[in-house]
Amino acid sequence: VLKRKFFYWLTISNFLYIVILIILASVSINVVLGEGGLIQQAKLASALAANSTISEEESMNTLMEEYANIMAAEPEIPVPDEPYVDSVLPEAPKVGEGMTPVKWDGANWVKTDETDSEWYDYAQKKWANIVLGDATFTKSGEKEVLDESKAYSMLVWIPRYAYQITSQYHTSTSSAGTINIVFIDTANKNKAGNTTYKESYPSVSGSKMNDYVVHPAFNYGGTKLSGFWVGKYETSNTNGYGDSSSTANNTNLTMQIKAGVTSWRSIEVSNIYTVCTNMNKSGNPYGLNTSDSVVDPHMMKNSEWGAVAYLSQNATYGKGSEVWINPNSNYITGQAGSSVSASSTTSTSNYKSGNGPQASTTGNVTGVYDMSGGAWEYVAGYVNNGNGNLNTYGSTLVGAAEKYKDVYRASSTSGSDNQQTNYNYAQPTTGLGQPTSTSGHYGDAVWEISGTYSSSSGSWYSDYSIFPYSSAPFFIRGGYCYNGSTAGVFGFNNTYGSNRSSYGFRVVLPQLS
Repeated sequence: VLKRKFFYWLTISNFLYIVILIILASVSINVVLGEGGLIQQAKLASALAANSTISEEESMNTLMEEYANIMAAEPEIPVPDEPYVDSVLPEAPKVGEGMTPVKWDGANWVKTDETDSEWYDYAQKKWANIVLGDATFTKSGEKEVLDESKAYSMLVWIPRYAYQITSQYHTSTSSAGTINIVFIDTANKNKAGNTTYKESYPSVSGSKMNDYVVHPAFNYGGTKLSGFWVGKYETSNTNGYGDSSSTANNTNLTMQIKAGVTSWRSIEVSNIYTVCTNMNKSGNPYGLNTSDSVVDPHMMKNSEWGAVAYLSQNATYGKGSEVWINPNSNYITGQAGSSVSASSTTSTSNYKSGNGPQASTTGNVTGVYDMSGGAWEYVAGYVNNGNGNLNTYGSTLVGAAEKYKDVYRASSTSGSDNQQTNYNYAQPTTGLGQPTSTSGHYGDAVWEISGTYSSSSGSWYSDYSIFPYSSAPFFIRGGYCYNGSTAGVFGFNNTYGSNRSSYGFRVVLPQLS
């Protein structure tokens, strides 16, 4: 009986096991193959994925079409052109508000812009020129030509450089020494960027400097300039007043810097300083920014005069020979006579004809004029000797910030100083940094280019060499139309600072930002 029960139970168990297996198999087949099974779900997923790809492609195509339509509808934003830089300058000239670049086309000054490769080329002695906002242009075909019959103010760019005098250092000579020049950026590096030049004065051996030094005129009150703009001609005014102290010795006249007009003279140092610094005051006719931190016009300093003179003497970038005198006895700006040392005549050529370009610092129309002859030019430089004339005639300059002037050490501050000692104190020394009122000076075309303190022919090219002292504490430069061979870019003399009929001035604009 027990065996039959066990066999019966085993048979039932096997049957149930087989039934369960069949049920499980049916469920699996249905999951895989049935309605909504795995295979059907996989097919559905594949179809959905394909549809999704098609939808994404259609959306992307639609987006690209919309972007293309937007680009076609909106004009392109122009990318400004970079300023032109020639083959020797590390940096382009600084052009600010109110300044318009002009180039010489062989007959006229023509308006251009900073991107024009014909604007300047210092390797070809072609210096950069601008006019200020007081200038007028007329249309001539496709060109806009400067109207020289009306008021205008033209300036020339003097790029930052390092220099080395390699012959005739501190020598009185009827010829001149050699000055090597390398244009540099505000980091004192040359065009290639492989040499950095020093701001401390080198040692001197015999008649030459043993190394280059950065010219101090380009360090302006702690700001390193890439260059500065200097008046192309002696300053004049729109009223035409030149030699009458009753009309010219005031600060209310409108300055201009123009060829072919009488220069502004009979104005004392204090008023010259004020006239120059007022160029960017509110409502000025030049379009200059009224902030001194942007453009800072001032009376030309002794060191800035020297910077122009040294660049002129360089044979690669300047004239490389003596600049002809302006001998016009009517003090007409931008003139030349019949020879390098002609004297006192009204038979002169204007800046662009005949011998005119010989009176330029480049020997062509792009340079600076009237630096030899014309009128003696006051510069912002004096010996600090305590003489009463410093305040009588130059109070605004004497009271100005150091960046506006070059102050020289005197042997005495009681007004009884010694001329020779004053001159000797001006000697630069090895390791000298920026010149001060108690140190030597360099780059100013005084000690380095002369051999004596008191001679009418003691500087290079036998120019004047008379150092300030006593009641004549102020520097004047260049000589005047009657001086003949003793006038010149290396000439210096002394004077009281008063309104003299044969003394004029020049302006400088450092573009700071």
